[in-house]
Amino acid sequence: MMNVINELNALHLDTLSDEWVQAIYYSEFLEFGDIPPEYESILESLDIKAVFQSIMKSFDDWLNTTNSDDKSWATLSNHVMHEKLLAIIAYHIDYGSRNILTKEYRNNALLASRLYYKLLFVPGYKAYHIYHSQLFAHSLGCLGFPKAMCDNEDSYYNTKELTREVNSVIRELRHFVLDLQAIIKNLQLNPNDMNFEDILSNLVDITGGAIVNKLNVDKIELGNISRVIYELIDVLICEANGDPNKNAIQLVFKCILPKLVAASMDCRNANNLIRASYVTYSGLLLSRYGKSALPGYTILLQHLCYTLDGLERAEVRAARVSLIIGLMSLLPQKSYSNFVKWIIKLSTTSKVSHRQIAMEMLSKLLSNDPEEAKSKEPVMETDNSDNSLQPTTEQQPQNEALDEMHKNPVDIADNQLAAMSTDDENSQKLPSAEKEVDEHEMTEEEVAELLSARAHTVPLASLLRAVYERVADVSGTLRTRALVMLADCLASDRPAMHQAIEELNGTGAVSRLMAVSARCVSDERAAVRRAAVALLQRLLARRSPPSAADLGILVGLCRDASILVRSAAITALGELVVQSPSDPMIDAFLSGPMHQLSDPENKVQEQVVNLIQQILIDRLQKYEITDIEDPLPWMFLAGITRHNMRRHLQKACTCLTKSSNCINHRLVDMLSTHLGTASDERDLHCLVLLTSIARLVDYSDISFVLDYYYKLADDTKWRDARLLPLALELASVWARWTAAAARHALRDHLVQRLAAGDADGCRIACAALAAQLDPDNLQWATELMQLSEKQALEGGPGGEMEEWMRAADLSLVAPVPPSSSLLKLFLDALSDPPPAWGPEQRGACVAGAGRLCVRSRTAATAVAPRLAALLPDAAAPLPARINALLALTDICTRYTCIVEPLLETVCGCVAAEAPAALRRAAARSLTRLLLAGFLRLRTPLYYRYCALLADDDHDVREPAEYYVTSCLTAETIYYHFVDCVLHYNKEGNESITFDARQLIYDVMLQRLSLVQKLNVQCRLAREVLQHAADSLDEADDLPPALEAALLDAITLLCGPRMKLPKKPQNTGDADIDDLQERVTTNIVSHKMKRTVAEVVVPSVLQLYARMRPRGGQLIMSLVRIATDLLNDYRHEIEELIENDEELVERVQQFQGTIGLEPSFGNMRNLVTSSAPPEPDTPRAPRRRPRPVTYTPRPPKKRALRI
Repeated sequence: MMNVINELNALHLDTLSDEWVQAIYYSEFLEFGDIPPEYESILESLDIKAVFQSIMKSFDDWLNTTNSDDKSWATLSNHVMHEKLLAIIAYHIDYGSRNILTKEYRNNALLASRLYYKLLFVPGYKAYHIYHSQLFAHSLGCLGFPKAMCDNEDSYYNTKELTREVNSVIRELRHFVLDLQAIIKNLQLNPNDMNFEDILSNLVDITGGAIVNKLNVDKIELGNISRVIYELIDVLICEANGDPNKNAIQLVFKCILPKLVAASMDCRNANNLIRASYVTYSGLLLSRYGKSALPGYTILLQHLCYTLDGLERAEVRAARVSLIIGLMSLLPQKSYSNFVKWIIKLSTTSKVSHRQIAMEMLSKLLSNDPEEAKSKEPVMETDNSDNSLQPTTEQQPQNEALDEMHKNPVDIADNQLAAMSTDDENSQKLPSAEKEVDEHEMTEEEVAELLSARAHTVPLASLLRAVYERVADVSGTLRTRALVMLADCLASDRPAMHQAIEELNGTGAVSRLMAVSARCVSDERAAVRRAAVALLQRLLARRSPPSAADLGILVGLCRDASILVRSAAITALGELVVQSPSDPMIDAFLSGPMHQLSDPENKVQEQVVNLIQQILIDRLQKYEITDIEDPLPWMFLAGITRHNMRRHLQKACTCLTKSSNCINHRLVDMLSTHLGTASDERDLHCLVLLTSIARLVDYSDISFVLDYYYKLADDTKWRDARLLPLALELASVWARWTAAAARHALRDHLVQRLAAGDADGCRIACAALAAQLDPDNLQWATELMQLSEKQALEGGPGGEMEEWMRAADLSLVAPVPPSSSLLKLFLDALSDPPPAWGPEQRGACVAGAGRLCVRSRTAATAVAPRLAALLPDAAAPLPARINALLALTDICTRYTCIVEPLLETVCGCVAAEAPAALRRAAARSLTRLLLAGFLRLRTPLYYRYCALLADDDHDVREPAEYYVTSCLTAETIYYHFVDCVLHYNKEGNESITFDARQLIYDVMLQRLSLVQKLNVQCRLAREVLQHAADSLDEADDLPPALEAALLDAITLLCGPRMKLPKKPQNTGDADIDDLQERVTTNIVSHKMKRTVAEVVVPSVLQLYARMRPRGGQLIMSLVRIATDLLNDYRHEIEELIENDEELVERVQQFQGTIGLEPSFGNMRNLVTSSAPPEPDTPRAPRRRPRPVTYTPRPPKKRALRI
């Protein structure tokens, strides 16, 4: 003992200030002031390293001697000032921990900690307060020196220097942990002790393997240290009798939790190793301690789900889910089932991040086997003897988290967790420190077998139900994810999944999934609508055949405002056509994607073109009698012919020529083998495709076309009337490649047919081809035209209509214009048709007059007013009126200025009282002219055309919907929106019902952006509400038109499409889409609040006060908007509204009786009731700058440059 005292005297503790020591004790070893100067000079004169080593050696010699001296602090305390000794030890530990990069201070901290452990080895350490929990926990911080040094890699000169320093610390830590191991059992620590959690945390920190692959460190020595640390933790979490302590094990898992969370936030390789190490250790704790570890293990899993750090990032969520699923696989079946139920409950909590991670976990769990498919095996039973778990014998495929670990095994975990087996959990023991490392090193395969997941079962029906409920979530991201998961489940080929889906769908006429997909395709968010398209596609693929109404949903989405949704709908219809070709499917494709060849986005056009190539071009084969051909391309061409969409096919072929080389002479060779071999229907389909590609391919060998034409011309049997015009068109395109002899023979044949009058139905095509074959000799055309003119004029107004039409047809190619007498003959017949003429003759007369207008502007000027006068004439036959409309359309393509003054008459063709056939033709003709650019959609044409959006006839409404939703710019809609509200309510205009007006507004609002919608709100408030309030100051009552416009404006402001924005919810929790919307709307918040306070509220109060005695729907609308204002802008306008006590009473009554139900406006394609909160502040239109008076300045004098 005297040797110990002598060595301690070398520290000169008697000179150390008592105040400094007491300050350290008073702070519970948490704060250390500067060491007193007089004692600092003493320390500088000492070799503190040698002193600490000498003291430790003296303690070892004293404790190991066999004399009868009292070896305890009862004796030693009389000769040693132990408080000052502990203070100086704590000071060196703290100073070294704060100056890790300095080798001297770092080594002094390690030696001071080891000296402290020697002091604790002396009996009586607790009675004399040698053990202090904070000091002990502080000393264990030395275990983190290697990791802290690696984190400060930039502070070292090079990597070799850092590696050398780290290895030296690891060698020192070897002695450190052995000294710690010698005292840990005698300390008898338990979870109720102070700083027990900090002690465990410091021990757990070094076991993560954070520096294994960073540097060329001594992995063997590091593994030995970790083995001892694992044994120390094992001692701490067990009672004195060896039984595991549940609370201590929970604290171990609590220490592991932040390590796993931090490692999952960064997916670098080093963090993968850390995560794998902690996953391995957590699993072994569960296997080793069974029932005692199960509660803590379950709490660890729950906290991993519940910790929000980084969960807003998709990659972090994926890593966290992979980690949790891997840890879950180690649970017994009963605990696994309980945790699955907890996850389902988590998916309904209030925080978006919790619901997101729950949904991701549900998507992983859906791949497990169902409960019904497994045999009933006994679940976990407790064993009172050793509290171990009864394992299941089945082995589930390895989960993602464990796969990562097996790809990058950690040597530390390999060495420490050796000799572990999943065959018998009762026999699992941690290895002792005396066993050699080489005897228990494990290969990667053994580690994989060690942590192979149990085969767990899940209630698939409950999981699917939980996913289904998230389709109505507030977060658009979660709605999207739920729809994607449901679509993936539909694509599964597992019978159990199919059974669960059938259970979810129910037995109703419309399945739940079909109903939810139909509802979600009208969602406000484009991502949700796109996911709903994928779900709808999977549902339709399961039906055979799908109904026209279901396919109509996808067809409508091909014109969605979002390019993402349009692309998804087009892809879905294309895949459905390829998977299950049928006439309804082909019709749906032609009604939807085919029209998007005119889409404003080039990507969408390319997508449609690629689908047409896959459906039609790539599947065509050479005709062989013995081969079984693919019916899909011929079904597609049949649909093209059935719907008269040859122009769309021509545009698709033109686009294919630019994007690929599939339109070439080989395709023509292939089609030539089909022509004239099977039937008229096959010939018609071949000619439709050949005429579509003829102008794109230079094909010289057209003998097959001529042979087919002569065969048709000489055939006495009845043939399809469409074949001969198409054959002539094809021949006219490739006529330049015809040989001279064949050219003259064909021309003579055509002229003879025209002279003999055998070219009925294709006279214009025959004449044009004959003129093209010999353009220098057109005397025949002049003679035939003049002959027909003579016969027509001799017959007079009641003559043969055939001669009139022949003369008009031949005038298209004759070099000499037709006589004015022929034009006068047509004009007189249009004004005063002969009584003997029927509808057929009058329709032919109109068509002939239209052909005379093609070549002559004078004729067009004279005929156009007569044709326009025929359109509104109810007494005229329908064929004549339709032909007059088509003739005016042809005139507009050549002389737009002639037709523009007559547009009001043309627009009258779409009036409600017009015949249905005329209205449909007018809607198609106007849309074609707008698409081609011959007309511009200006007022009043804009109002009349947009009114078609609410037409009851689908064939009238569909062209207008296509143009407005796909081609009309959003800026045009925004500019005219308020004008439309005022125009559709004017007196004298065509009456449009309230619901029809709301339908028109709704289609328009779908195209507007968020900022444009908010600006429209401000314009409606200023130009309608404020104007109505000002009008009541001048008159006692509102005009009917203004009252109707006011009702429309209030309905729009209260409706779901343009509901007044709410105040932001400061919940601090939202998905990224909500945050982006808030950022966008905050930019324009000031002007909207100003509009509400200055315009909306005073106008509502004034209107309510003046119109209150009248009652009616308008008063209810005013109360409704007042309710919305009171809910959304309570703090801004509370004083203004509360001044009107009766209005407040009506608002309260409205809330109590009617409630805040959805708006009574149009409900087509509206957002779901669970849509995200509306943005809080819309943008008002920018205030126009004041006109600046411009004073012309004198011109500057030009400088003379020399």
